Amino acid sequence: MSEKYVKNPWSAAALSRVRVTDPYCDEAMLRDVENMLKLDADRLLAGFRETAAVICGMGKSECAAFMKNKERYGGEWENSLIGGHTLGHYLTALAQAAVNPALPPEKRKAVDERISYLLESLDECQCRIAGTSYEGFLFGAIMPTEAFRTDPALQFANVEKGLSDLFTESWVPWYTTHKLLTGLNAACALAGKPLALRIANRLALWAAARTEGWTPEVNATVLSIEYGGIGDCLYELVRINRDCSRPKGEASAQDGALSPADNDRVLAAAHRFDELPLYEKISREPAGALDGKHANTTIPKFLGAISRYETLPGEDAYLKYAADFFALVVRSHTYVTGGNSENEHFGADDVLDAERTHVNNETCNTHNMLKLARRLFAATGDKTYADYAACTLLNAILASQDHETGFTTYFQPMATGYRKVFNTLDDNFWCCTGTGYENFTKLQEGIFFEAPGRLAVCTYLSSELDAGGYRVSLESDLLKSDTIRIKVAAAGDAALPELWLRIPDWINGEPVLTVGGSAFDARTEGGFLVIPADALSRETEITLRLPMGIRVSTLPDNKRSAAFLYGPYVLSARLGNTKMRTAWHGVRVLVPAEKAVESDVLTVTAEATPEAFLENIEKYLIRRPGTAEFDLTGVSTPLTFTTHFDQYKENYGIYWTYQCN
Repeated sequence: MSEKYVKNPWSAAALSRVRVTDPYCDEAMLRDVENMLKLDADRLLAGFRETAAVICGMGKSECAAFMKNKERYGGEWENSLIGGHTLGHYLTALAQAAVNPALPPEKRKAVDERISYLLESLDECQCRIAGTSYEGFLFGAIMPTEAFRTDPALQFANVEKGLSDLFTESWVPWYTTHKLLTGLNAACALAGKPLALRIANRLALWAAARTEGWTPEVNATVLSIEYGGIGDCLYELVRINRDCSRPKGEASAQDGALSPADNDRVLAAAHRFDELPLYEKISREPAGALDGKHANTTIPKFLGAISRYETLPGEDAYLKYAADFFALVVRSHTYVTGGNSENEHFGADDVLDAERTHVNNETCNTHNMLKLARRLFAATGDKTYADYAACTLLNAILASQDHETGFTTYFQPMATGYRKVFNTLDDNFWCCTGTGYENFTKLQEGIFFEAPGRLAVCTYLSSELDAGGYRVSLESDLLKSDTIRIKVAAAGDAALPELWLRIPDWINGEPVLTVGGSAFDARTEGGFLVIPADALSRETEITLRLPMGIRVSTLPDNKRSAAFLYGPYVLSARLGNTKMRTAWHGVRVLVPAEKAVESDVLTVTAEATPEAFLENIEKYLIRRPGTAEFDLTGVSTPLTFTTHFDQYKENYGIYWTYQCN
């Protein structure tokens, strides 16, 4: 095993101890929470209640009363065979919001009450079917035929037979279970709800019992149909149970933790979702291994791999599987924003320009790659993962929200001339809608990482960390100043940490560091500036200057197709809002239907070759003082670029192809 994969003790600072103070991010989070609180919890619960009612034999009127006379939300997702997936995302997002220090008290109270109501309702569903063959089962999908009402778990049986028609047989039931179980885990581990653990464990034991009956052939068939991150969340639940069963005075087996024997059953169930042939292929023969694969089916499989590594000692091979996969995706399938895929699928290696369309960069993919990057950094300390995470948070996640409404994207087009299209409050319950709920309640994730005696600052976003004995505040707005201000304040005689500051991959020159007002010559280790603890006092002010400039990013299959960045910010050209028509795509997903420009080709007039133009881009892409606007000259059609994360009102162009007559 390479030294790179030896366990490293970094861990992400708890969400409850980090407050984002950046106004833009604070508003983004508040809009997200406000939208979630507008949703009708009983409509999100309707399918789960109907399933329980059918299992325990309720009549039509009794069933309607149990469902509070509410119907599932429409839109061909919640009222379909994938129904119920939104509630899982919703629980996760609410649990994250509940511990977000930036959430106002009145909103926190409403969030906490909503979580409790959801859990009490799911608990009632499980209690209603206790003692039946479905004990522990929770599912919210529609039951379109009598066969489904006879067996409400028919989707799972159909998957075991390889039947996967989305409208008549099955629509990823294990994926849906993963979303719900992840939400229950979050409600327990983050929001501190013991009832969530009891519900999660009942559901996990139902899942374990189901998988225990699989032959190797059936197991392989199940793995051929999208199953999401079910392995990841089952491993996570194993860890939660272990923590809860330890005598710490905080939790015990009486709080609902599984016995060691039952926890081992859940662990075994998780392992049945480890797709070893895929893992080994990616590590041994990566060339072409992802061509044609559904991206968001594949990425969570490697979250399962790293989760096994996190759960069990001696499973370093699973960390390598995750690292090798991540490297392949970033190297050969990723756009400048950190996003990937075309129409939800990976293409051939290094073919990106040819796959720029109106349906690139599914938000769920980006969400899952960001999770993987942060966990790989925690495991290895490799700055590459922190660089990717910081870029992707800014240029793909923040870029996925309509900042006025709080609604979010399914796709982010890479073809020039299209716009972003966002969901609505109560009709577009896409997978990426749920992912969007989650993304904006945890914007503080991944800023700080901790280790014994050390603190790493990995994302330069204005924020505050309460580390118990000391506090760290970070002031950063790189569009206003290239200097970041950090304050470290210790209480009493609390020990201060060794401070690790990430040197970004975008830096244009040497970093300039001061500690206590004086220049400081920090040692460099693994791409971080390291300030020893003894260089810090009870109240220490640090400045870090990170020189910025214009960068060019080209695509492997067309070196004349280029995107521009200013420091960490991806830039996109403003293309107006005269062509904004949308259309339905796939299963009722809204996408842009027309382009604002016919071509993305720009003729270079200022240099003899496109290569020379791009090499000298700082002469031709000039920032307007005091703004986030950049004017591109030296080409046939002058353009105005701006920061892509804040482009949500009009058509845009990130990549342009440069040529000379």
